[in-house]
Amino acid sequence: MKLHVLRCGEIRVSPAMPYGNSLDLKTAAKLLSAPEKDRITLPVSVYLIEHPKGLILVDTGWCRELSPKGVYDPRAARQVLSPALAALYHPLLPAGMAVDEQLAAMGIQPQDLAAVILTHLDPDHVAGLRHVQKARRIILPEDEYFWSCRMVYKNRQPQKLWLDYPMERPYYRGSPLGPAGWAIDLFGDESLQLVNLPGHTDGQAAVLVRNGRRFVLLAADAAYSPRNWKESITPGFGFDRERQKKSLAWIAQMAADPGCAAVLCSHDPAQAPGAIEF
Repeated sequence: MKLHVLRCGEIRVSPAMPYGNSLDLKTAAKLLSAPEKDRITLPVSVYLIEHPKGLILVDTGWCRELSPKGVYDPRAARQVLSPALAALYHPLLPAGMAVDEQLAAMGIQPQDLAAVILTHLDPDHVAGLRHVQKARRIILPEDEYFWSCRMVYKNRQPQKLWLDYPMERPYYRGSPLGPAGWAIDLFGDESLQLVNLPGHTDGQAAVLVRNGRRFVLLAADAAYSPRNWKESITPGFGFDRERQKKSLAWIAQMAADPGCAAVLCSHDPAQAPGAIEF
């Protein structure tokens, strides 16, 4: 099996975003108001899986409209997101890096995708959905959809980016996988499972891709890099620190498994675009 790592944009954020280790209001203010000189650049990674059931895309990255000329455009970002989210992310999508642009360069059209899986509804993971809406299936865990409509997430997950697209919304079921014991076996053969990793959001899914005894774990935003689970440092943009810690402990356990080919985080600066075969 082969997995392609695509870099579909960047964010320039406070260092408290990946390594804040706190959920208080003071940290939240730092995330929004960090001066440009103190910000760090992180990738927005999207994954294309060559699976026996077809091509599977995990997350969609930024959309072209927030960076129409391929440079940082605060005004365009505010129109696509909101002033607060534009200030938080400082989003950038260089020319040729939108998900549909990269797929086209690989000879793939959106309608060639067997499925698009959304790990959660934060804008850097779903803004590009408009570019791949012709995929045969769009899949989001029901738990993430449910909680996104609640007040705690409304400002963080703009509904205009995802609400009007037809989605399959399967429920998590009891599973030996994950800190919460919830997962979705998408094809019924354990080759691709959505594992609930709560804390960053309630319904966030990691994607576990298995080929025999070998597997790759796509950890979404439960961690930003191996430092998070190796040092038990919770990212600073979450809503339940204890659940974040449990999710990190489970990732650490999976990373230590002899069958683990890789654990990939959506914003790990050390993860270069490329392909992993396992």
